[in-house]
Amino acid sequence: MPGKRQFRTTALLLFLILCCLAGVFYVRTRDRAAQSATVPLSPVSQGLEEALSRFENSGIQDKSALLTSAERSKGQKAELVFWGMGDEALTEEILSILELNGIDAAFFITEANTSANSASLSLVANSGYPVGIAYNGSASIAGKTVAKRAISDFVRTSAAIQLLTGLQPFTVLALATPDEDLLAAAYASSLGTVMVPTRIVLLSSVTSLPKVEELLNELPRGAILCLQLDGLTRSGVDYLRQLCAALSQTDFSRQANSLLSSKYEPAKEQMRVYTTERAAAFTFSGLGNEEELNGVLNALDSVKAVATFFVSANDLAQYPPQVRAILDKGHGLGIAAQPAETASAEALLVELMQVQETLRIDYGYIKPLPVRPVFGGYTDTLRRACGAGGFTLLSAMVNVVHSDDLRETDPLAVLEKWFPEKRGALQRGEIVHFQMKQYHYSNSMLGELAKLIATQRNIYELKLAMDILNNQSYTYTYPLNKESILPEVRDAIHPGQLTGDPFAAIQSRYTGIFWVDSTARLPGFTVSEVSKLDKKGLVPNSQNMVFLTFDDWGTDKTVTALLDVLRKHNASATFFVRTNFVSYNPNLLRAIALEGHSIASHTHNHFPLSNDTGTGKNFTDLTPAQVGELTQDLVTSYQELQSIVGDISINGQPALTRLFRPPTLAVGKSGLTAVLDSGFTYSISGSYTTNDYKGVDAAQLANTLKSNTKSGAVLVMHMSDNSIHTAEALDLYLTEMAKRTGNKAYRFAALGEVLR
Repeated sequence: MPGKRQFRTTALLLFLILCCLAGVFYVRTRDRAAQSATVPLSPVSQGLEEALSRFENSGIQDKSALLTSAERSKGQKAELVFWGMGDEALTEEILSILELNGIDAAFFITEANTSANSASLSLVANSGYPVGIAYNGSASIAGKTVAKRAISDFVRTSAAIQLLTGLQPFTVLALATPDEDLLAAAYASSLGTVMVPTRIVLLSSVTSLPKVEELLNELPRGAILCLQLDGLTRSGVDYLRQLCAALSQTDFSRQANSLLSSKYEPAKEQMRVYTTERAAAFTFSGLGNEEELNGVLNALDSVKAVATFFVSANDLAQYPPQVRAILDKGHGLGIAAQPAETASAEALLVELMQVQETLRIDYGYIKPLPVRPVFGGYTDTLRRACGAGGFTLLSAMVNVVHSDDLRETDPLAVLEKWFPEKRGALQRGEIVHFQMKQYHYSNSMLGELAKLIATQRNIYELKLAMDILNNQSYTYTYPLNKESILPEVRDAIHPGQLTGDPFAAIQSRYTGIFWVDSTARLPGFTVSEVSKLDKKGLVPNSQNMVFLTFDDWGTDKTVTALLDVLRKHNASATFFVRTNFVSYNPNLLRAIALEGHSIASHTHNHFPLSNDTGTGKNFTDLTPAQVGELTQDLVTSYQELQSIVGDISINGQPALTRLFRPPTLAVGKSGLTAVLDSGFTYSISGSYTTNDYKGVDAAQLANTLKSNTKSGAVLVMHMSDNSIHTAEALDLYLTEMAKRTGNKAYRFAALGEVLR
């Protein structure tokens, strides 16, 4: 019993000792836990723990945004980003270059950069440039293990940047396109964007640096250009300076603002090119119907024509194959501007520049680009944008496609409607515009119509409008600047120039015609005076000259045919121009003068120098009021002529003469006095008028010319479109005359050679 009692006592004591030890252990463990709960983790460890937790629990939407192109609103062609950090002196210079050129940039650094270049990092941040994380891991390798390592890099680098600058990074710059896990890792690390550069350039590798111009040309607009600063040298800084200067010039908003702030003239839309070149232009706009476009291209091919196709920014985005098909056929391009009502001149100019750049870089098209609006009128805003940007604004003399024809399927019907034969052929420099994608029921309609106009209403080569415009051998300014007009020509016709006896002046300076020979046809003159007036119509000369003359006005087909015949036979002539329609076709008049022919007045409105009583045989003299009207008409006529040909010389003499031909050849004393008082030197009727506008046969007309040929003869013909046999008759006549020799040979000269 005593043994058992002792055992129980011993066991109890051991139990009590164990309980005491357990209590002590509990208290100590509790104290340690309490102490552990009150000591915070480090920011990096806590951030890493939280980021890893977010990553492990991330969903399909928990990804950072992938950015592979710059924001369009930034203006410059490429967004500049820097990888790494240089020493403080070089960093200061980099920042100075960026500020000088007004370029925004971002700097991306690794964790190692933060400690090695802390002063440079602070300098960048204090200058207001964003700082992000440069990720130098393998962004293209998939896997959660790589992503977790990236989280460690992201968190540590972000903490270092925040510690030094107080700024929290938001973007990662990765050199390769990241996988989904890496995007999730960036998101878990509170980095909203992962940026991948379009092009990487090592500034330390100076010998292999691309030429700045080539580099920028190769980059698409919106590119991200990454410049690595590791190992940067002085040469690299110099390259950066060139690059930034060039890059600043790609900022269209800045350029547009600068151009619009400078001195410029708003563009004026041109419906024709002022040129004497034997060429006209077709223009088209409105891509989208590929079948119609192919029909147009085939039609142009069939007539060996090239045309200008206006393309918009939307066309370039939606129909690149159609644009390439146009270029492959040798045609030209223009810009179809899209001027919204609220668009500013700056916004329009930026649009024009962007389309120009796209065509140059993506399509290799470097020719000058004309502009026309997609739809609607020519606004002052568009004129300002084109004027400031140096773009030519084109319109058209004829817009072929009209809303009331959109259901038409017969191209001949449209041809006769808008190009009737009486309109004549296309003018030199004329622009004809075709709106595509309009005809509802025929994809072949437009091509067939273009072919009909090219073959049935045209005698000239169809060229690119800008090629015609830029051919300075033929172009001119209309109206001519007063300073460019020859001094002996400028404003030479005005009233008040006749002194002395009017009849004496008339007697010596009026060359009449045989059938204007009585007081009935020469009102205002006495019988005695009539007997002293010239009625032979010959111009004395010592070189057996014959003077071919053409009256009134015509269209290109008629007049060009006459010019071709005269050129073929090396013959000069005098064109007495009725000017009231000349302003509608100044190119044709200038072409006549440049062919070496004399230009003279036939009044502006065909104003007669006497009044026909209705019989065609008896006339009355002009009233004082009519003399005033005639004088104004004469001045207007000459002003019109000098505005087109006043600067042209032929063999040292002005092409524009002060010679005059009276309409219908009817004259009176008051009328002739007004002509000479206005400054005209001679009034010339002629030795024979052919009435060629009534002719029915070229051979008969040629014989009439031959039978009236003599030295000094002034043969009166017409350039009007109803003189349909004149060119052919003239060719027959001059061919026959070329066979004559000796005193039967004649030289066909312009009156300006003999009379001034």
